[in-house]
Amino acid sequence: MKDLRQRTISSVIFVALILGPLLLSARIAYSVYAVLGAFTLNELLNMGKKGGTAPQKLSSFSLYAVGVITVYQFLFLGGGYSGSLTLVLLSLALLVFFIEIFRTNHRPIESVAVSIIAPFFIGASFIGMAYFYAWRSDLPSFWVTASVFTLIWVNDAGAYLFGRKIGKRKLFERLSPNKTIEGSLAGMACALAAAGGLAQIPDMPPLGIMLGFGLVIVIAGSLGDLFESRMKRDAGVKDSGVFLPGHGGFFDRFDAMMLAIPIAILFFELFYPKL
Repeated sequence: MKDLRQRTISSVIFVALILGPLLLSARIAYSVYAVLGAFTLNELLNMGKKGGTAPQKLSSFSLYAVGVITVYQFLFLGGGYSGSLTLVLLSLALLVFFIEIFRTNHRPIESVAVSIIAPFFIGASFIGMAYFYAWRSDLPSFWVTASVFTLIWVNDAGAYLFGRKIGKRKLFERLSPNKTIEGSLAGMACALAAAGGLAQIPDMPPLGIMLGFGLVIVIAGSLGDLFESRMKRDAGVKDSGVFLPGHGGFFDRFDAMMLAIPIAILFFELFYPKL
C-alpha cells in the first residue's frame, strides 16, 4: 500500500510538472520540457559511462541545445534560420567523429554512437511533445497533450494493480521481473477505456483514432520502460538518478514517453494528419 501511495504521489507531481506549463503558454511549456530533457540526457550519458562507454558529454549537450533552438525557430519564430541551424547540427554531429580520433578511449564506436544518438533520442521525446501543443492547431492542444500522459499513467497504474492481484506469467523476466502478461493486458484494457473517454472531449480525434492512439501509446510506452530497464542493468544501477526522493531519476519517470512520443507522432501523421 505504501508503494502504491508513493507511485500515486509521484505520478501526480509528474502530471503537474508536464501539464502545468501548458496552462501558461506553448513557449513556456517548450522551455520547461527542454530543461527536463537536458536533465534526462545527463542521466542517460552518465548511465552510458557507468556501462563502460565514454560519451562526449559536451558534444551531446551541444547537439541537444542546437536541436532545441532549431525546433523553437521553426515553431515560434517563422523558421527563418532553421536551415542554417540544421547545418550547424549536422556539423556538430560530424565533429564528434573528429574529436574521438584524439581521445584515449578503448570503445570509440560506442562513444560516437552514444554521443550522437542520445541527444536525438531525448529530443525526439521532450522536444517532440511540441508536435501536440504547438504544431497540431487543428486539435485541442491541452487535451491531446494530456491524453499522451494520461494513457501512459492509466496503463502503468492498471498493470501494477491488476498485476499484483492476478499476475502469474512473467512478461520479460530478464529485464523486468515484476511485470506480468496478465498485468500488461489489464493495463492495456484500462488505457483503451481511457482513450474511449478522451474521444468524447470536443474536437478530439474520433473514437477509432483514439483507440489506435491508445494502443500505440501502451505498446511504445511498455517498450520504452523495458529499454530503460535494459540500460540500467547494463550500467549496474537501480535508478537512473535522483529526481524525487524514493522515486528514481528523470529517466525513471519519463522512460515510458521516450518511445511513446515519437511513435505517437508517426501514428498521427499516418492516420490523422493535420488538414
